[in-house]
Amino acid sequence: MTFPTITLSNGLRVANFSSPHTFRFTDGSELPSCSFEHSDRGKLDTEEVEAPGLAGTTDVTIRWKLSDGIRELMAEAEATEDVDIFLVPLPFLTALKEAGLPIGRYRVVRVADRNTKVIHMDRFCV
Repeated sequence: MTFPTITLSNGLRVANFSSPHTFRFTDGSELPSCSFEHSDRGKLDTEEVEAPGLAGTTDVTIRWKLSDGIRELMAEAEATEDVDIFLVPLPFLTALKEAGLPIGRYRVVRVADRNTKVIHMDRFCV
């Protein structure tokens, strides 16, 4: 399975690891979304801990874990040589770090404009 990939105006090759949403960059480039099937493979496992919340609600603490599907996608990403950065969700990067694994080419977007959701083409979160 291939990852949607584009080359930004600065020459950076960026791939969408698992998002069902497109990404628009400050240079006007648009990285396509992943198919729903691909995105479903990229779901994390979750562990939820519930506690009494405010005004009769329930507070939920979520701990994300790398699923088998994520690990399969990671193996495919590692075998992909023509990509500089794989854009991943923050929970994935958090789970990766908690598992003691290197972040490698995985990065999280840094939003340039909150209203339009345009993201930086040269700034990424780790």
